[in-house]
Amino acid sequence: MHRMILRVCSVLVFSTTLATAIGSNRIDNHFHALPPAYIAALNAAGGDPSGYPTPEWTVDAAIKSMNDVGSSVGILSISSPGVPVLGTGPEARGLARTLNEYLGNITAHGKVKDRLGFFGVLPDWQDVNGTLAELEYLYTEQRLCNGVTVFTTYGDKLLGDPLFAPIWAALQQFHALVFIHPAVLPVNPPFIASSLAQPIIDYPLATTRTAVDLVMTGTFRRCPDVDIILSHAGGAVPFVGTRAISSLAIPTIANEVEYSAIHAKEDFSRFYYDIAVSTSAAQLDGLLDFAESSHILFGSDFPYVPQLGISALVAEYAAFVASNPRGSDVGPDKLRANSLELLNKHAQKKSF
Repeated sequence: MHRMILRVCSVLVFSTTLATAIGSNRIDNHFHALPPAYIAALNAAGGDPSGYPTPEWTVDAAIKSMNDVGSSVGILSISSPGVPVLGTGPEARGLARTLNEYLGNITAHGKVKDRLGFFGVLPDWQDVNGTLAELEYLYTEQRLCNGVTVFTTYGDKLLGDPLFAPIWAALQQFHALVFIHPAVLPVNPPFIASSLAQPIIDYPLATTRTAVDLVMTGTFRRCPDVDIILSHAGGAVPFVGTRAISSLAIPTIANEVEYSAIHAKEDFSRFYYDIAVSTSAAQLDGLLDFAESSHILFGSDFPYVPQLGISALVAEYAAFVASNPRGSDVGPDKLRANSLELLNKHAQKKSF
């Protein structure tokens, strides 16, 4: 056992050295913040309903993590459950504003402002008017965010639900960049093996369901100026997206959803994908089979993945880049260029 531990540590040290050698100046698009006001609200609501432990976070710890993996820029976001943990009333609206002011302050005026951006925080989309009001604040008053964080479901509704049509219209109006992060999947039983936290298995499935829904409802097509980043390499989208597209060859399905396979293929090709916790050869090869290499972005999932885990995932990614025939398609310079183009396309006051 002792020899095995030493061997694993030696491989990790070697791989981490390799990762550092081939990658620097990364832009981290999946990089979370847990401000004090959010932690207080989360604790008051009884904690994270996904079953995953809530990590500690500070700005200094975030910068240290960036330095450890060679990231020059991190785009902060609030992970799920987010503001919806407080429901849909005035208290939740107030928390969204507080968090946006906090993130705006540290990315515009903080001591490390040149290294940080943020995705704006929104209320539960079931509070349509509250969400529209916060979008108005973010894009016409504050004008600092690089985009907005959206969760895969609100209540029992996927993002293509007709209730949310006014929100998508506003996102289209503002030419917004949308970072979709998975939320609790409303299934029974809620946890695999009674206690396995949803982020382990169910979160990728939540992303898959909402991405397919956005395509099949025509929601994404009605928003040609909105770009969407899917977390964790799109969950299972690279593996089952073709099933959704192919299903439209069945007349009854095509007639029911009133959508064509040609349009579906075009719309799936518009998604962007971060590779947070998605760096195995199977995942990266599958993603490259399904998506354009220009739509792949780096992400670490700090601090929900501990630093040792992030280093191991970056090492795994580095080994793929160094040894796979298609490694250069997702090399560090390529992913940085992809992020710069996307973020600057949607920049308000701040570009990188």
